[in-house]
Amino acid sequence: MASSQVLWGKYIRYDRDGEVALLDPVTLDSVYLDRGEVIDLSAVPPTATHTALAELGFSPDGPDRDQREALRSRLQRLGLEPLPIRISGLRVVLTDACNMKCSYCFVKTNTGKPDMTEQELTDGLTYLFETNAGRDEVAIQWFGGEPTTRFDLMQRGDALADALAEQYGVRRVRRTVVTNGARITDAMVDHFSRYRYGVGISVDGPPSVNSEHRRLLGGQPADDRIQRNVGRLLGADGIHVGCNLTPTPANIGRLAETVKWINDELGLKFIYANTPIPAGGRWTVDGGELAEELYQARLVALGRGGMMFSVLDRAFQALDRHRPMLFDHMQSDRTLNAALLPGSRVSLCDINFTEPTFLHTLEELRADPALLGGIAKEIAPVPECGECPALAICGGPSRNEQLLIAGDRPDPQMCAFYQSTVEIAVWDSTGLQ
Repeated sequence: MASSQVLWGKYIRYDRDGEVALLDPVTLDSVYLDRGEVIDLSAVPPTATHTALAELGFSPDGPDRDQREALRSRLQRLGLEPLPIRISGLRVVLTDACNMKCSYCFVKTNTGKPDMTEQELTDGLTYLFETNAGRDEVAIQWFGGEPTTRFDLMQRGDALADALAEQYGVRRVRRTVVTNGARITDAMVDHFSRYRYGVGISVDGPPSVNSEHRRLLGGQPADDRIQRNVGRLLGADGIHVGCNLTPTPANIGRLAETVKWINDELGLKFIYANTPIPAGGRWTVDGGELAEELYQARLVALGRGGMMFSVLDRAFQALDRHRPMLFDHMQSDRTLNAALLPGSRVSLCDINFTEPTFLHTLEELRADPALLGGIAKEIAPVPECGECPALAICGGPSRNEQLLIAGDRPDPQMCAFYQSTVEIAVWDSTGLQ
């Protein structure tokens, strides 16, 4: 990786092999300097390089700025706020029953708690559609536990969603399911095809990797069964099949190999690498090394005609658009994906089903939509954020992360991860493309 320092109290300067990339961490403008321009920059100004940089907005002139305040001002000018305006998608947690036991799962499975009832499903979907009346799209994701254990509720919910879409004038229903893929039936394949599902198969690598942390309740692996079912899904019309890949102790250090196997052997060309936030809030891996490994795995996927998305892509998109990408708790249109839970409860965080401050009843949300602000992110909560290259891409820990670590100070490995993703994106977009 390149070395970095602050230039003129405003910009991040990355030096690598005599070349330099400059980044404005507030505006997200970046520029590449070759060896000659780097030498010119070190001379007494004004030089041609100083003049050219000033024309691009990189100048030593003006007072030093408080980076955190400058970011907040820019967000205000852009009309970007951390407050969601409505819920546009629901992760519907049908059950905590699961046929597998994964060591890293953030859901407490097989607790014996009641599954979602038909009435609770009806009430939750009705709320979703009435909240989005006249809109282009709502999103429904079936989740568990293992959601296919309640395929009957999925069938009922999809039929109901069509009726509600017509009733409330919603033009499209986007349907996805996150499944371990071990118990797919012909009826499920037909249903997913009919409703043009996105099916996300949770696989963390070849059998030797996947089975280390993902086994059936009886202890046996299910990789052969999963691979057969993936083939059946890929052979059906109208189904988009992708992979949900979670970095684990078994595949970290082997992510490129893992992606190659998923692309070539499993036949899946779309991979989403889950955000590597441990359920307990503390990181157990080197953040910088993980960022670099995700990048190398991304290149492997691209080289095989596939796509791999991860948090790294937030940095790429932010630099491409010169626009902050730090509100990971909501969509770009300021809508929220929330979790519908058994018991007619909604969690404002779709990966935290237990935090009391996130949990509300449908009646509470109808009566006071301002409750959605309970998930809002505090921007750059600690002074060190003002010195961070990832200021406008990370912006500090999310509300969920702050609750997990019981404080506002981010985990050092989280900082290292985001700082490394920004450095990777700066060099990739300015030095290579």
